[in-house]
Formats: sequence, structure tokens, C-alpha cells
Amino acid sequence: MAAFFVPILQYLWLPVASFFAGVLNTVAGGGSFLSLPPLIAGTSVIGLGAVTAQTTNTVALWPGQLTSLVAFRQPLRAYGWKLLPLGVAAGVGGEIGGQLLLRTGNRMFREMLPWLLLFAAVMFVLSFPLGRWLATLSGGRRYNTCLIIGMVVVSVYVGYFGAGGGFLVMSLFGICGIHDVHEMNALKVLTAAVSIGIPAITFIMARRVEWQFCLQMAVLAGIGGYLAAHYSRRVNQRAMRWAVASIGLLTAGYFFLQNYRHA
Repeated sequence: MAAFFVPILQYLWLPVASFFAGVLNTVAGGGSFLSLPPLIAGTSVIGLGAVTAQTTNTVALWPGQLTSLVAFRQPLRAYGWKLLPLGVAAGVGGEIGGQLLLRTGNRMFREMLPWLLLFAAVMFVLSFPLGRWLATLSGGRRYNTCLIIGMVVVSVYVGYFGAGGGFLVMSLFGICGIHDVHEMNALKVLTAAVSIGIPAITFIMARRVEWQFCLQMAVLAGIGGYLAAHYSRRVNQRAMRWAVASIGLLTAGYFFLQNYRHA
């Protein structure tokens, strides 16, 4: 059965999910909602656990963050060394999250997974009304110390799980007084590349990446993200966020059923 299932996974389900995960990450975020389920199915068939699926997913989707970083290199260049504290905070938080993931047992992570997915999906649902409310909290002032401390905390979640992390970062910017959408997007891309990249390197060095899945995922997610970048401005962001949230809720429901069925 395993010998039959893995080729189907590699040649059909996982490639399609990876491509559209790259698309989602470019236009709205939440690509892990699509890429993680087939990865968990694949790693379980070959005798590996859910933690390996998550570490593989993190490494596979990281190249898409790097290409986005290149696209924003011009606006980021204007900040110069001012970006260093924010980048360090994102890296420290991401590494803490990555280390916590490596120390989480497969059974515990599997039990936490539907709750993490549910949390991420709810964040997408609340993104518009909550984002508008958060923008009023700063009173026009910037709180740089709050931004650095908050970035460490948010990046722990990003390094551990990641889905919905982009909205958490954008919310943090709003609370700390950053409201210009172009500035927010540029800083989000930078912090995502660091908070995902640092634990990704840790996962590779710890040999917790299943490369037979990771390489094809990275290529296809990159292609999906590149193509989506040309059409992202035409996408209705509200409709896309609701679509992503729906996928997240369905995925969470699937894993809730899986957990209770095996309980």
C-alpha cells in the first residue's frame, strides 16, 4: 500500500498543493493550509512523523520568501542599518520557535495541529475588522521597543508553525504605529524571510527534512508564487482572505476528525 501511495502523492497531490501554496502565499498567505496535509500523509506512510512534515514544509516554502525579499529590495534599501534590530528580533523568535518544534513529540504536535490551523483560519477571518481597529491604537506614534519585543514573540509562532503569521506581523505593525501599507509589506517580507529562514537552516542541520518531498515542493511553490505575483493586484483581497480562511477551517476540521477518530 505504501509503495503505491507515495508515487501518487509525489506525482499528483503534493505537486498540485505545492503550486497553489505558492500562489496563496503570494496573493494572501496561508499556503501551509494546502501543503501541510499531503506532507503529513506522505511522511506518515514512510514512517516519519508530523514534526518532520512541518519542518519539511518550512524549508520548502522558504525560497518563496526569498524571492519576495528580492522584489522588495529597493524600498528596504532605504532603511539601511535601521532594519538590523527588527531582523535580529525576527531571527531570535524564529529560532526559538524552531527549537520548540524540534523538541515537540509527534503525538503532541498532531494533537496541537488542528488547534493551530483553527487559530490561523480565525486570524484570516478577523484580519479586516481587527486590522482597522488595531490601526487606531497607536494614536499616530511609533513604539519601537514594543515593535522589537512583539516581533520576537510573533516570530516564535512563525518559526514553530507559520500559517497566519503574516497577519500577526501586520497586526503588530498597526499596534506599534506603522500604517503605511507599502512600508508594512516590505517589513513583513523581511521579517518573514528571517523568521522562517533561521529555523529552516536549523531543520536542515538537524537532518529533519524529507528531501524527496521538499525539493519538488520548493520548485513548484516558487513557480506558483512567481506567476501569482503578476496577477496579485487584480485579486480581490477580501474574497481571497475568505477563501483562504475557508480552506484553513476545512483543513482544521479534517485534522480534528482524524485526531478524534484515532482517540
